[in-house]
Amino acid sequence: MYAVELKDVSKVFVGQNNKEFRAADNVNLQIAEGEFFAMLGPSGCGKTTLLRTIAGFESPTSGEVYIHGEPMRDRPPFHRPVNTVFQNYALFPHLTVAQNVAFGLEMEGLSRAETRSRVGDALALVKLDGMENRRPRQLSGGQQQRVALARALVKKPKVLLFDEPLAALDLKLRKEMQFELKQMQQQVGITFVFVTHDQGEALTMSHRIAVMNAGKVLQVGTPTEIYEEPTSRFVADFIGETNFLTGQVREAGNGSIFLAIDETLPLEVADNRALSPGRFVTLAVRPEKVSLYPENYDKDYCVPGVVEEAIYIGTDTRYIIRLTPHHTLAIRRQNLSRSSLNSFAAGETVRVRLHPESIRIIEEQE
Repeated sequence: MYAVELKDVSKVFVGQNNKEFRAADNVNLQIAEGEFFAMLGPSGCGKTTLLRTIAGFESPTSGEVYIHGEPMRDRPPFHRPVNTVFQNYALFPHLTVAQNVAFGLEMEGLSRAETRSRVGDALALVKLDGMENRRPRQLSGGQQQRVALARALVKKPKVLLFDEPLAALDLKLRKEMQFELKQMQQQVGITFVFVTHDQGEALTMSHRIAVMNAGKVLQVGTPTEIYEEPTSRFVADFIGETNFLTGQVREAGNGSIFLAIDETLPLEVADNRALSPGRFVTLAVRPEKVSLYPENYDKDYCVPGVVEEAIYIGTDTRYIIRLTPHHTLAIRRQNLSRSSLNSFAAGETVRVRLHPESIRIIEEQE
């Protein structure tokens, strides 16, 4: 039994002139008990609609949402074993921190002693003990976010839903909160479902990620699987930086595919597919998985190139290498020492090492 399961869930909105917009398109997802699960995608891809459907704020046009095996179609939000943390915090400005956190418990009619105990535990969990009597306006953005989190946790939901809760925070605080949320989830053991458009956030925090676009789930996997083994051009392009090359198959067999880029540049890819010679494919190569060497370097899997740009970006130098008249390659080279800074200048001929394991075929073209 899953903590959350979506079976064939679609959500269609009808706008002006009766024009339909399919925000969720036949989505199937299974989220395990105690999992930190991220729904990742660009604005308008349907991830928040799915989250609101799980919460009960939206009803699916078709399909069903199950929480711990029970169908939720006829249950309003306040009768579902979930709670939601929103981006805008939604705190009551006239109430203290403790009163904000206690609000939901008081609505349930819990005793004062039980309420006080649970509020204290929740505030300690989010590191706000000692701030019980402050008002929201007296808190920083990060502290307000912690109050919203404590208010959600205090009700001990089976599933905690997050709708881009860190988007309003500055970069440094956002990264601190990512680490703390991950630790907190491990500590409380509650299933977290986290909506975000930030790829780094999803990779950092979650056990598994569902990448979405145009209402569809394109790929579900661990952060490593999503980054290292994208199954489509969209996923490869959306998660991190990727080079795309078009190659034509020359030969395939024994776990290797030999290709040509622009008919002249030979490449080998580690892949078991039986692709016919002459077929065109799209290749994906991550910039950090390519090595750069001087012109006289002579090793396997090296091809010639010319440096077009060398851009210093602190921890790395980003190179643009011209491989063929129609293909360039972005390469990130870590600045391990002062001698490695800007090792290669624009116009310099270099050797580019593309190991077969670092190249992935993501699309077969007609």
